[in-house]
Amino acid sequence: MTTPTLLADGPWELKPRARAILFVDVAGSLRITRQLGDARAYHLLKFLADTIHRAETNTGRVVRSLGDGFLLSFDTVDEALAHATTAQAEIARCNPTEVPLKIRCGIHYGNVIEADGDLFGVSVYLASRVTNHAHGGEILLTGAARDASERDPESFTDFGPTLLPGFEEPVRVYEYPWR
Repeated sequence: MTTPTLLADGPWELKPRARAILFVDVAGSLRITRQLGDARAYHLLKFLADTIHRAETNTGRVVRSLGDGFLLSFDTVDEALAHATTAQAEIARCNPTEVPLKIRCGIHYGNVIEADGDLFGVSVYLASRVTNHAHGGEILLTGAARDASERDPESFTDFGPTLLPGFEEPVRVYEYPWR
C-alpha cells in the first residue's frame, strides 16, 4: 500500500475567483431532531432543502448539503442577501411543525477555488465561522461582504470586531435585519 503524497511542484493551475459564500444552517437541529424524532426531523430538513433550492438564481447555486445546512455560492453579495432573506422569510411563514424552526445565515465575500463541484479556501471557512456566530433568525456578514454589497451601508448593524475560531485577527461582523 502506498501513501498518497502532495507534490511540491504539482499542477497548481487552480485559479481563485471572488464569490459571495452563503451558509444556511438550522439552529438547534439536534434539539429539534430529539423533539420530533428522526423521521419527522428528516421531513423538516427536506422542507428546508426545498425552500433553499427554490431560491436559486442564475448566478447562485447550492454547492452542497451539509445535513442540517447548505453551502451556496453567488456572484454577488446582494444575490446572497436576497436568497438568505427569502429563506428566512419562508421559514418564518411556513414552519411546518409545532417545533419552531429557525435558520442562521452567514455570508462572506472573497476568493475561493472552485473545483470538483465544490468550493475551497479560507473564505469558505470564514463564511462558516460567521454562520456559527449567528443566532436563529439572523443573517450575519463579514465586513468584506458588507463592503461588496450595493445596499445602503446604514442598513447593516455593526457588531464590531469579532474573534472567530481559527482566525487570529478579529473580523468585523454585521447583521442584516431582514424583517
